[in-house]
Amino acid sequence: MIDMRKLVISMLLTGLVFCFSTAFAEPAPKIGYPAPILELPNLDGKSINLKNYADAKPLILVFFASWSKSCQTEMADLQKLYAGSKGNLKVVTVSFDKKTKDLTTYITKNSILFPILTDKKLSSLDKFQILILPTTFCVNRHGIIEKIFVDYDDNVKKALIEWQKS
Repeated sequence: MIDMRKLVISMLLTGLVFCFSTAFAEPAPKIGYPAPILELPNLDGKSINLKNYADAKPLILVFFASWSKSCQTEMADLQKLYAGSKGNLKVVTVSFDKKTKDLTTYITKNSILFPILTDKKLSSLDKFQILILPTTFCVNRHGIIEKIFVDYDDNVKKALIEWQKS
Protein backbone atom coordinates (compact mmCIF):
# COMPACT_ATOMS: atom_id res chain seq x y z
CA MET A 1 0.00 0.00 0.00
CA ILE A 2 1.24 3.49 -0.86
CA ASP A 3 2.09 5.78 2.04
CA MET A 4 0.20 9.00 1.28
CA ARG A 5 2.66 11.17 3.20
CA LYS A 6 5.60 9.87 1.13
CA LEU A 7 3.63 10.40 -2.07
CA VAL A 8 2.72 13.99 -1.15
CA ILE A 9 6.28 14.80 -0.06
CA SER A 10 7.65 13.29 -3.27
CA MET A 11 5.25 15.35 -5.36
CA LEU A 12 6.14 18.54 -3.47
CA LEU A 13 9.87 17.92 -3.88
CA THR A 14 9.42 17.23 -7.60
CA GLY A 15 7.49 20.49 -7.96
CA LEU A 16 10.15 22.46 -6.08
CA VAL A 17 12.95 21.00 -8.22
CA PHE A 18 11.01 21.91 -11.37
CA CYS A 19 10.32 25.45 -10.16
CA PHE A 20 13.92 26.12 -9.16
CA SER A 21 15.45 24.56 -12.26
CA THR A 22 13.31 26.69 -14.58
CA ALA A 23 13.87 29.80 -12.48
CA PHE A 24 17.63 29.55 -12.95
CA ALA A 25 17.67 28.29 -16.54
CA GLU A 26 19.28 30.42 -19.23
CA PRO A 27 16.71 32.34 -21.26
CA ALA A 28 16.55 31.30 -24.91
CA PRO A 29 18.30 33.70 -27.28
CA LYS A 30 15.79 35.88 -29.11
CA ILE A 31 15.83 38.31 -31.98
CA GLY A 32 16.08 41.85 -30.62
CA TYR A 33 17.98 40.80 -27.49
CA PRO A 34 21.71 40.67 -26.71
CA ALA A 35 23.58 37.53 -27.70
CA PRO A 36 24.32 35.31 -24.69
CA ILE A 37 27.79 35.40 -23.21
CA LEU A 38 30.00 32.76 -24.77
CA GLU A 39 33.50 31.76 -23.74
CA LEU A 40 35.13 28.72 -25.31
CA PRO A 41 38.61 27.59 -26.33
CA ASN A 42 39.93 28.04 -29.85
CA LEU A 43 41.91 25.29 -31.57
CA ASP A 44 45.07 26.38 -29.72
CA GLY A 45 43.29 25.95 -26.39
CA LYS A 46 43.16 29.70 -25.70
CA SER A 47 39.92 30.80 -24.05
CA ILE A 48 38.03 33.25 -26.28
CA ASN A 49 35.09 35.36 -25.17
CA LEU A 50 32.50 36.37 -27.78
CA LYS A 51 32.80 39.91 -26.40
CA ASN A 52 36.28 39.98 -27.99
CA TYR A 53 34.48 40.25 -31.32
CA ALA A 54 32.20 43.10 -30.30
CA ASP A 55 33.08 46.18 -32.29
CA ALA A 56 31.78 48.16 -35.24
CA LYS A 57 31.31 45.09 -37.45
CA PRO A 58 28.40 42.68 -37.79
CA LEU A 59 29.02 39.12 -36.60
CA ILE A 60 27.81 35.82 -37.98
CA LEU A 61 27.99 33.15 -35.27
CA VAL A 62 27.55 29.57 -36.48
CA PHE A 63 27.24 26.37 -34.46
CA PHE A 64 28.32 23.44 -36.62
CA ALA A 65 29.99 20.04 -36.95
CA SER A 66 32.47 19.27 -39.73
CA TRP A 67 30.83 15.92 -40.53
CA SER A 68 27.42 17.49 -41.35
CA LYS A 69 26.78 18.00 -45.09
CA SER A 70 24.65 21.14 -44.60
CA CYS A 71 27.31 22.54 -42.23
CA GLN A 72 29.98 21.88 -44.85
CA THR A 73 27.93 23.75 -47.44
CA GLU A 74 27.40 26.71 -45.11
CA MET A 75 31.09 26.82 -44.12
CA ALA A 76 32.15 26.95 -47.79
CA ASP A 77 29.67 29.75 -48.49
CA LEU A 78 30.69 31.63 -45.33
CA GLN A 79 34.34 31.42 -46.34
CA LYS A 80 33.48 33.14 -49.64
CA LEU A 81 31.30 35.74 -47.90
CA TYR A 82 33.98 36.39 -45.29
CA ALA A 83 36.77 36.72 -47.87
CA GLY A 84 34.63 39.04 -50.01
CA SER A 85 33.61 41.29 -47.11
CA LYS A 86 36.97 43.12 -47.12
CA GLY A 87 37.13 43.05 -43.34
CA ASN A 88 33.63 44.46 -42.81
CA LEU A 89 32.21 41.22 -41.43
CA LYS A 90 33.24 38.93 -38.61
CA VAL A 91 32.50 35.23 -38.65
CA VAL A 92 33.00 33.04 -35.59
CA THR A 93 32.06 29.39 -35.55
CA VAL A 94 31.61 26.91 -32.72
CA SER A 95 32.39 23.30 -33.52
CA PHE A 96 30.78 20.36 -31.76
CA ASP A 97 33.31 17.92 -33.24
CA LYS A 98 34.63 15.48 -30.64
CA LYS A 99 37.94 14.84 -32.41
CA THR A 100 40.20 17.86 -32.86
CA LYS A 101 42.23 16.03 -35.49
CA ASP A 102 39.16 15.56 -37.73
CA LEU A 103 38.24 19.22 -37.30
CA THR A 104 41.74 20.54 -38.07
CA THR A 105 41.93 18.28 -41.13
CA TYR A 106 38.61 19.71 -42.34
CA ILE A 107 39.73 23.31 -41.69
CA THR A 108 43.04 22.83 -43.49
CA LYS A 109 41.48 21.01 -46.44
CA ASN A 110 38.89 23.77 -46.90
CA SER A 111 41.17 26.75 -46.11
CA ILE A 112 38.86 28.12 -43.42
CA LEU A 113 40.23 31.48 -42.26
CA PHE A 114 37.75 32.70 -39.65
CA PRO A 115 38.00 31.77 -35.95
CA ILE A 116 36.74 28.38 -34.82
CA LEU A 117 35.95 27.71 -31.19
CA THR A 118 35.46 24.20 -29.86
CA ASP A 119 32.72 22.98 -27.54
CA LYS A 120 33.52 19.35 -26.79
CA LYS A 121 31.51 19.55 -23.55
CA LEU A 122 28.47 20.86 -25.50
CA SER A 123 28.03 23.65 -22.94
CA SER A 124 26.62 26.10 -25.47
CA LEU A 125 23.78 23.80 -26.58
CA ASP A 126 21.48 24.93 -23.78
CA LYS A 127 22.70 28.52 -23.67
CA PHE A 128 21.93 29.04 -27.38
CA GLN A 129 19.08 26.48 -27.58
CA ILE A 130 20.82 24.53 -30.36
CA LEU A 131 18.68 21.66 -31.64
CA ILE A 132 19.81 21.40 -35.27
CA LEU A 133 23.17 21.93 -36.92
CA PRO A 134 24.00 24.32 -38.32
CA THR A 135 22.33 27.07 -36.34
CA THR A 136 23.36 30.59 -37.30
CA PHE A 137 22.99 33.88 -35.42
CA CYS A 138 23.39 37.29 -37.03
CA VAL A 139 24.51 39.76 -34.38
CA ASN A 140 24.60 43.47 -35.14
CA ARG A 141 27.29 45.99 -34.22
CA HIS A 142 25.71 46.51 -30.80
CA GLY A 143 25.64 42.81 -29.83
CA ILE A 144 21.92 42.39 -30.56
CA ILE A 145 20.66 39.28 -32.34
CA GLU A 146 18.95 40.31 -35.58
CA LYS A 147 18.40 36.94 -37.23
CA ILE A 148 18.48 33.25 -36.30
CA PHE A 149 18.64 30.51 -38.93
CA VAL A 150 18.23 26.81 -38.25
CA ASP A 151 19.76 24.48 -40.86
CA TYR A 152 21.14 25.79 -44.14
CA ASP A 153 19.89 26.12 -47.70
CA ASP A 154 19.93 28.63 -50.57
CA ASN A 155 17.35 30.84 -48.81
CA VAL A 156 19.60 31.16 -45.74
CA LYS A 157 22.58 31.84 -48.00
CA LYS A 158 20.71 34.70 -49.70
CA ALA A 159 19.51 36.08 -46.35
CA LEU A 160 23.07 36.08 -44.95
CA ILE A 161 24.39 37.89 -48.02
CA GLU A 162 21.64 40.52 -47.73
CA TRP A 163 22.08 40.87 -43.97
CA GLN A 164 25.80 41.50 -44.15
CA LYS A 165 25.22 44.25 -46.72
CA SER A 166 22.85 46.12 -44.39
